[in-house]
Amino acid sequence: MANRQSLIKATIARLKQALTHLPHEEVGPFSITLSTPELQLHHLPHLDNNWFYWGEPSHRHYRLGLGEALRLSSIGPLRLQQLSDQFERVRSNWIQIDPDCTGLQASAFTGFAFDPEDPMLQSWEGLPNAAIFLPELLLHQTAEMCAITFSFAHKDLTRATLRSQHLLQKLIDALGANPDPNPVPTRFSRTATTPSDDEWITQVNKATHSIREGTMDKVVPFRRISVQASQPFNPARLMASLDDLHPSSILFSIRVDGSTFAAATPEHLLSRQGHLISCDAIGGTIKRSPNPVDDTNLGKTLINDPKSRHEHALVVKGILGSLKKHCCKLTSPTGPSLKRLRNLQHLWTGIKGELWEDTTLLRVADDLHPTAAVSGFPSANAQRWLDDHKNTTRGWYTGAAGWIDIQGDGELAVLLRCALLNGEHAELFAGAGVTSESCPIAELQETELKFGTMLEALEHA
Repeated sequence: MANRQSLIKATIARLKQALTHLPHEEVGPFSITLSTPELQLHHLPHLDNNWFYWGEPSHRHYRLGLGEALRLSSIGPLRLQQLSDQFERVRSNWIQIDPDCTGLQASAFTGFAFDPEDPMLQSWEGLPNAAIFLPELLLHQTAEMCAITFSFAHKDLTRATLRSQHLLQKLIDALGANPDPNPVPTRFSRTATTPSDDEWITQVNKATHSIREGTMDKVVPFRRISVQASQPFNPARLMASLDDLHPSSILFSIRVDGSTFAAATPEHLLSRQGHLISCDAIGGTIKRSPNPVDDTNLGKTLINDPKSRHEHALVVKGILGSLKKHCCKLTSPTGPSLKRLRNLQHLWTGIKGELWEDTTLLRVADDLHPTAAVSGFPSANAQRWLDDHKNTTRGWYTGAAGWIDIQGDGELAVLLRCALLNGEHAELFAGAGVTSESCPIAELQETELKFGTMLEALEHA
């Protein structure tokens, strides 16, 4: 990296020059994007205050946001529709200047809980139920370039300059001090499991009984484990570890008002580029093997397993049904393929569609979420079962998060393989799709496999 102070001075001088070109009659928000080839973002750096982080290591695509120029929030059954309407009003006045012609769009981060009514209490306190955050500073790294976008909700140029300089100093100092992986594995122990193994087996038996009675076809209960370490978990090292171990996953981390949440998920809920959208349908899980022959055989077992195929087909059916009213065209393969991760392989179907012109990302997400992969099928019946069994207060686990830009394009990922960090304490979450053929012990083992993703990464945090 170039001399830090010289880089800050030069960047702020360019920002001041760009600010003079802001239109006087507009109300904002305002964003200035500047090319910063001297900076490189590959991991979440160590930061003390709030941050928003999105990473796709396999595509060398990262976003890091600091500060809040604007926050929109909502809760309740209409939360995503309300957020969409609020954001569209913001977007209609949003001005971006891109003097270096980077072509990178100013963007905000967004995320929401599984349950629209979740009050976000206890360990989730600090995170909103559903929100959009426009960062004051956004560092955007692609395979081709790196750029910073400064955003403001006001036109006080002196204040904007001073705030931008402060955040840029924090960013550059953090990037320069990016911690190395922990050389000694972090020791921690499991302190609680909810529900217990016996309670889980009883719960799955109840679910299969309800399914066989015709109440529903599938439901997805979840488990929570708590772990305690001898020293505070380091979010920067955790995300670096996830980057190294799970480069094909989508990495997400947020710290807001004292709550730190991290995820390494294989599943896009929804991506939008213009009128084109895509979704991941994932359902059906089996472990990996270090032996290539055994690993191939495990994949064949999964793809030929009637229970897994049925579970997966319900996910696809639910997604197609939710998208139908938003799309003039939908396409999906006739059967699933395998999505192979470090420790797991899933049945996966990619679904693509073409939107009607007046549909927004969040309004599509409102009908799409929760999919049968995280709730069940039919959705309303599965939700009632989860409510009856106190299985919906999950915070952001199995909600979704991502980014949305000034054009209305963006990506949302289903929040799986998650950890909620609080000093030396962490809570992890995992679920399993239950159908009429489910074996409670097998579903228990599946949740343990899913916990393994974050447990392994926490050893290096």
